[in-house]
Amino acid sequence: MRFSTIGKWSLRAGGVITVLILLAVAVLFILINRDVDRVYGGQTGVAGHAPFQAEAKPTAITHVSVLSPDGTEMLANRTVLLENGEIVSVAPDGEVPDGMFVIDGEGKFLIPGLIDSHVHLQRSPNDLLLYVANGVTQIRSMGGSDADLALKREIENGRIGPRFYVSSTAMASATGLTSAGPDWFSGPVAIWFAELAFNMHSTSSSEQAAEDARSFIQKGYDGIKLYGFLDMDSYRAILDVADELDVPSAGHLPDAMPLSELRTTKLREIAHIEEIVKGLLLEFGSFRSQGGEAFIEFVESRKAEIISDLVANDVAVHSTLWLTESFKKQVFDLEAALAEVPLEYANPGIVEGNSVLGLGWLPARNKFHTYAGNTPEEIARNKAFWDAREEAHHILLKAMVEGGVTVLAGTDANAWLTIPGFSLHDELQSLSRAGMSPAQAIYAATAAPAQIIRNNAGIIETGRRADLVLLNENPLTDIENTTSIDTVILNGRILDRAQLDAMLEAVRETNAESRKFDLELYQ
Repeated sequence: MRFSTIGKWSLRAGGVITVLILLAVAVLFILINRDVDRVYGGQTGVAGHAPFQAEAKPTAITHVSVLSPDGTEMLANRTVLLENGEIVSVAPDGEVPDGMFVIDGEGKFLIPGLIDSHVHLQRSPNDLLLYVANGVTQIRSMGGSDADLALKREIENGRIGPRFYVSSTAMASATGLTSAGPDWFSGPVAIWFAELAFNMHSTSSSEQAAEDARSFIQKGYDGIKLYGFLDMDSYRAILDVADELDVPSAGHLPDAMPLSELRTTKLREIAHIEEIVKGLLLEFGSFRSQGGEAFIEFVESRKAEIISDLVANDVAVHSTLWLTESFKKQVFDLEAALAEVPLEYANPGIVEGNSVLGLGWLPARNKFHTYAGNTPEEIARNKAFWDAREEAHHILLKAMVEGGVTVLAGTDANAWLTIPGFSLHDELQSLSRAGMSPAQAIYAATAAPAQIIRNNAGIIETGRRADLVLLNENPLTDIENTTSIDTVILNGRILDRAQLDAMLEAVRETNAESRKFDLELYQ
């Protein structure tokens, strides 16, 4: 009898302990989800978009200088007619039909709407207003989600926002995800956490990778995003599917992939110039023992073959150059770097971040801020590394431009200090400083990406979608003039300067209501 009673109490105690463990796991799950939602901007208030809704109307832009279809010159005194969201005429001093809304373009310059080929919307729908207010009429989400797909449908149904290309969630191998963390970071729980915290989709075999890639496209995603944490069999299997379905593929390069494979890979777009630099660093060996000058010499010796392979295989490259150039300042002078960007427009949840996840822009949580070193020798060595790393990007970009590689202007928006919309203008200026002409930089943000994603925009000519930006200054004489925006035309809908300013103010005010840090500390 005594043993029976003890057994019953033991069972009850075990049951209670099990329930408590399950409750603790559930609470932990809720807390982790809530924190991830916050650091990706999901708990920031949403600015109203309804006040900015507009209908396309027949419009004539008169006496305007228009960027030529080849993007090399401004054609003076043109009349551009728009109807039903389309360009129906571009003519020298053309006649204006009765009943059209007229915009006087005297002294102004018309360019195609800008395209940012590499963004991360995260959980920050206010960014849609920032893009439009900055003349960005098309964005490409590199690492999309079902929420992105839902927003894409809303935009297609009239919500104000740029045209939205949504790639698949970044695909990775389960073994790759866990190998990137500490030794204890393994198993199903670690994979779940990595997928949740970093918006990735993991697979356990090349067969599953191919099947899931196909599923993403069937679900409505526009292309495939591949992350570096893929084994080579899965990487190639995914690319085979993208090639078969004739959809764009963009991604990082796995560490196991030699740069010599650039000549034969089915990958259509490399997600960053940085990916090639990382591959060169792996080939080069120890930076610490050989130093920056030797690395630059190595890059110079390898660039011709790399460019030849990219051109021969028609592989495009996303630039994300401004972000790369910002890393050194983030490492060694973060406060100054923060003061240079319009932080009031950045989603405060993304800015504040979380130190455990290695996310956040501010000094206490910005991971780059920890890379400076502790001794004079370490600091000097680390500065040499970041200097050489940046120079390698400039060498490769210049070689790409000279060699005919398709460069796509992309910003990695919502990564450290890259503020949606604003960051594309920063990127164009970085590309110009690094050797691109203004015309080449504009091409990288208009016609080049439009052609790759088959967007019927990117060029001003009859029959094209009416995604346009009217500027007060000529961007071909100074790339900074892309910021002199007078009017944005979004699929034929006219948004004047007052409306664009109201969009910016709506986001600024909403961010201020959600912000927990003192913005004045970083201005």
